[in-house]
Amino acid sequence: MKKNEIKPIDQKDLLIASIDKDLSDFVSGKIKGITLTLGLVNKLTKLFKIGGFNLNSFLVDKIINSNDLKNIDWKVTPDSVTHNDRLRLFLNLVIIPALKYTVDDLKKNDPFRFEALRDITESVIASVVHDFIAYDSENSCFTDPTGNQPAQINIIRSKLNLFKSVEEAKARYNSKGLNPFPLSFEKLKSFSNELLLGRSSRVTNTDPTISKTNEKLQDLKKEIASNISFTQVDPKATEAIKKLSEVKKNNEVDETYLLVTSIIDKLLISSEFVTVQKIALYIMNDKYYSKWQRDNYDSAVNFTYNVGNQPHVINTKDLDLSQVTDKLIAVTLKEKKVMKRFEDLTEFKSKSNK
Repeated sequence: MKKNEIKPIDQKDLLIASIDKDLSDFVSGKIKGITLTLGLVNKLTKLFKIGGFNLNSFLVDKIINSNDLKNIDWKVTPDSVTHNDRLRLFLNLVIIPALKYTVDDLKKNDPFRFEALRDITESVIASVVHDFIAYDSENSCFTDPTGNQPAQINIIRSKLNLFKSVEEAKARYNSKGLNPFPLSFEKLKSFSNELLLGRSSRVTNTDPTISKTNEKLQDLKKEIASNISFTQVDPKATEAIKKLSEVKKNNEVDETYLLVTSIIDKLLISSEFVTVQKIALYIMNDKYYSKWQRDNYDSAVNFTYNVGNQPHVINTKDLDLSQVTDKLIAVTLKEKKVMKRFEDLTEFKSKSNK
């Protein structure tokens, strides 16, 4: 290189520096986000203590039916109701209204705010029921963050006595015997879940009507309901992070589609057409899906029947599948009587041959 000649800038070095800055910004935002998430659990607990939660609609709901939040047995749920259903109900009827939002508005206009609240709902419930957050003389409940680690939340040590196996709980959450002891957000979620539901364990099933396949499907349903959510795409993120999030979410949606269709295929192969019909009705009766379909398409995916060779759409909007009977579905969809008589005759012959 000649004297006074400027060395050309290496494009690779520039790109690496840009990536490194994006990573630093991402890590910084992640640390701040986790710290703020713990702060939300604390502040919502305080809001409850000063009367900021209206629990009336939640407590009288049929899947709760309790006179007090602290009297709810979270381990026992009605048939066809999951723990996640109850968490969703608490979020929709208690937390969101307390913050003066509406569920529909959050889902449509501020999905990240909705996701953040959904992610902490279980910890908020556990906190207000068991009052486990420890405060110091300055009314702070957080550790001082060190290096690139987010703050942790302090927990009252005696609350470990609430667990079925105190020694196991100590080993999992407070192996150093601290008082109070700190938990990261992930540990707080595990701590909260165990407080409400107990320690999950594989129990030998003695019900002769429950098969191994049924157990696997129940485990899959619980896992999807409780622990699986789609990656959210932050519109304020850098283009690189945004694109990565979009690819992740698309992959998750594709895998979910394949899972759903493979389960429907099994039902179809086994000629479980009534169940497949209920799945179709469940989709069509969802108000958000129905609105999306009306807003975006001139035609609709729906049930039809022919009168004088002219197709007529059947209105299924009044079918509430949580209450509906097979008979009501048959009437609404105008089930062919000849098919019903054939089924009755087949059943009668089957009984006669026994």
